[in-house]
Amino acid sequence: MALHLPKPRTTKLPQEVVGLDGLEVSVATAATRGVEKSKHVEHGGLAGLTSKVSVQQLCAELGNEGLRQAAIDADRTPPSDGTLRRWAQIGRIPHADVVERAQRRAAIERLGGIDAVAARIGRSRSAVSRYRSGETKELRADAGKKLENIKAQDIMKRAGVLRPDGTPKRAIIRVTGGVTVRNGADEGYDYRVRTLDFANSDTPFGCDESRELAAALVGDDHARVVALLERHATLCYPENKGFDTYSEQFGFHFDHIDSVHIDWI
Repeated sequence: MALHLPKPRTTKLPQEVVGLDGLEVSVATAATRGVEKSKHVEHGGLAGLTSKVSVQQLCAELGNEGLRQAAIDADRTPPSDGTLRRWAQIGRIPHADVVERAQRRAAIERLGGIDAVAARIGRSRSAVSRYRSGETKELRADAGKKLENIKAQDIMKRAGVLRPDGTPKRAIIRVTGGVTVRNGADEGYDYRVRTLDFANSDTPFGCDESRELAAALVGDDHARVVALLERHATLCYPENKGFDTYSEQFGFHFDHIDSVHIDWI
């Protein structure tokens, strides 16, 4: 009896390229957007796992003077009290450069201020001050990496991903989306919309893999999140017998993601 399988797609879906395990893998743009959309939900395991906070939170953390200083740093006229109230009410600052300065200022304040950050990343107070104001676009590579790691640890701790001793909790994940299975030359031989319950996989997400996933979520690296989910589905999910490698040509690949739900235990 002939086996009737879906024909391979004639057009390639829009893709983003991400590096994982020393390889470059293309992931569907629709899948990355699905992760981003899921992160906008204000409750659940994805809440708070982002490097950027809402305008309302910026207003609460920085106050009027902090927001005015962010505008001054961006070479803009300091906003009036009425303008600041309007920003808070509509949840939007209409100037991207002011938003960037405000996000930097708020992040450094959450980490204890300029002096505390300077000590932790091994840079001078003036270097951190210039970075906060936007005068310096990026810190030097080593200091910039240290700052990103410190910020990620702080965000994960506040989001409930880390235990009090700093060790990561495990991610229990359910993903709903359209999946294509690739098997070398037989790319696209199987396609369906399904829910993958990784809690029931042969090998659930471990602590290190969970930390890697959380770090990608914190960094708003949605393409990397998709690749990590695809890799785990390929290598560990119960249905996937026969895949011992995840790559561009092999394994589970999301055409789109409709929802992502995570519990941290």
